[in-house]
Amino acid sequence: MVQVTVTGSDYLKEHGIQEALQAILEDMDKKRPGNPLQHIQEGLERAAKKRKRDEGESAAQAEDLPPFPSPGELEWRKAAKARSLAAAGEEAPPGLATIPCNGDRCYPVHPKDTALVVIDMQTDFLEPTGRVGQFFKDSYVRAGMDGCERLLKACRQAGFTIAHSRSHRYGSIVRDDLVGTDDVGYELHPRMKALEGEIVVDKWTYGAFASTFLEAELRKRGVTRILLAGVLTNVCVFATASQAVDRFIRVCMVEDACAAFDKGWHDMALRLVNEPQTAKGHKRGPGLYFGEVTQVAKVEEALAGIKK
Repeated sequence: MVQVTVTGSDYLKEHGIQEALQAILEDMDKKRPGNPLQHIQEGLERAAKKRKRDEGESAAQAEDLPPFPSPGELEWRKAAKARSLAAAGEEAPPGLATIPCNGDRCYPVHPKDTALVVIDMQTDFLEPTGRVGQFFKDSYVRAGMDGCERLLKACRQAGFTIAHSRSHRYGSIVRDDLVGTDDVGYELHPRMKALEGEIVVDKWTYGAFASTFLEAELRKRGVTRILLAGVLTNVCVFATASQAVDRFIRVCMVEDACAAFDKGWHDMALRLVNEPQTAKGHKRGPGLYFGEVTQVAKVEEALAGIKK
């Protein structure tokens, strides 16, 4: 048995260094890894995560979920590489239905691995009385509401995973005091209410992945591709699309189920997401650079034959 003795510093003992090194070296002696230094580094990363959880610094809602990845951690770099290899190629995995998309492209979907993610359809953004809507009373922002309702209905009927985000990021201000309350403005709009069993995450970043456990919740359900809708197309929807493909989750934005305060901003965001994907001569994996774009009617038609 490997023995580790750390002496001369209460600081090291207080922070669990002696115990962590003891466990790492004993494990390394048993496994005899090819790269001992990397084994020690990965062991210390695991020990740091465990200590953080033991001290109660993780959010209560995340007790049963894996910790959110920090940039540069070896295990997450390995996971990213594995996902990139799995997603490599010009074709997407086959689906139970195929949705026609802009640029003569298509997006396969399947209830087992596809989710509808609806971004920030809250009263504060959609109504002229809302905290943000009051500054854009005669805007384009409500243009996606009918489409979003239709999209929710079609995806629910087809048995897709449904996820909603609510944002307590109001420009440069974070209103975390609204989370967990029945504040009417912060809540999802009455026309877009989440049903029992659907995922709801509360975020303070523009994208829905960076400050929530949305990825963990989706992956628990086997989701590897999403349909994306909501507001604002040029802010939180756009950011969510980018964060999804960073995680090798395929994206298809449903343009008439999205909206922004200005039609030009909406159109520009769609171009930024879709034009790299559809550019001639580029071999881009479907939904990964940075997303396909389609319309509600095409989704409804494609999903019509799928039943729960």
